[in-house]
Amino acid sequence: MIADRRQWLLGAGGLALAGLAGRAWQQGLLGGDNPALAAWDDWASGRLIGPLKLVGAGVLAASPHNTQPWSYAIGRFGVDIFEIAGRNLGAMDPFGRERLAGLGGAIHNMALASTALGRAARVRLLPDPGNPAHVARVILGPDGSGPAPHRLLPFISRRHTHRGAWRGGTLPDARRAAVLDFPAFPDVRIALFEPARPRGQRFAALTGDATAAIVADGAMMDASHRWMRHARRDALRLKDGLTIATSGVSPVLAAMGAMLPEQSARSEGEYWLANTRDTQLPTASLFGFVLTPRPHDRRSALLVGSAWQRLHLNATAAGLVAQPLNQLPEMIDREAQLGQPARFARLADALLDDPAWRPSFAFRLGVADAPAAPALRRPVSEVIGPPARIEWEIEQWRAAGGAF
Repeated sequence: MIADRRQWLLGAGGLALAGLAGRAWQQGLLGGDNPALAAWDDWASGRLIGPLKLVGAGVLAASPHNTQPWSYAIGRFGVDIFEIAGRNLGAMDPFGRERLAGLGGAIHNMALASTALGRAARVRLLPDPGNPAHVARVILGPDGSGPAPHRLLPFISRRHTHRGAWRGGTLPDARRAAVLDFPAFPDVRIALFEPARPRGQRFAALTGDATAAIVADGAMMDASHRWMRHARRDALRLKDGLTIATSGVSPVLAAMGAMLPEQSARSEGEYWLANTRDTQLPTASLFGFVLTPRPHDRRSALLVGSAWQRLHLNATAAGLVAQPLNQLPEMIDREAQLGQPARFARLADALLDDPAWRPSFAFRLGVADAPAAPALRRPVSEVIGPPARIEWEIEQWRAAGGAF
């Protein structure tokens, strides 16, 4: 009887372990190729050619909660990018400010990628007044007209958001300068705060308070929860959103967490608040804002996103890691949406040299012992829309004398 019972327990334990391992596999944490990550290799391998290379760079840009709110139309003379309003964060981003920032990041990646084609490029923001969703047109010149390949091209596929624990400590001046080394964007400024100084401490406290306010807001957490991908089948089908592998926990804890039942919006919020206060804020080397006088102006929001993308690429090239910490701007927008007193907007004033320049994007920078995991991405083949640009292509063809 004892031997039989031991055999039963071993069998039950084996089944349990098999079930837990199966759940970890479902989360994409136990081996196997992941086609939802192929877009990163598509760019790094150089297999994309012509205007498709621009789209390949665009899809690797950062976007809020990895919503990837873009669609592209390609032609011989360039690429158009369109906003997909349905890919939104709802109450987390009620005015679409963060969605436009994601599109701005894609536009910046595309502009950099044009240098790999040897063709000069011009970017027109909001080129069609009759179609606000048409956020940009990247116009390509003839072959051989462009500058040399940009130094940041290799880092487009190496840039990943790192939500885990970092080393902390101050950054050398040379690294700070490298992060900020890019041409000025109109109506955009960068403000940096050292965590040990009063403004840095204030930034951390306000970010923690804003996170707690979001977690207490059921509509905001439900909107965030919508973009969590708990099952491998969802990750492979949708190729967007956030996973436990990119949540910032160690690989061991990620595997353990994957073996547990799917989290609710509330439990995700509790983890997020604890991770923000106990891990992300205390281990940062720098905090920062991307500022603009008009955060909800569409052009300004696109430029803010372009600036963040460039800053993150610069950080990656300098051996640093980065993460958005947008809870404070999100709560400023949420209070405005609900018509509540602008408490967080007033509290943010203490961080600003000039309150006319408003925080549209918040972040942290630092050094980590291990790189971040890549996030899910829809490949080029899944983001190309109908040929909305055909009339413009014909006009360009005629202007070029009927030659391609």
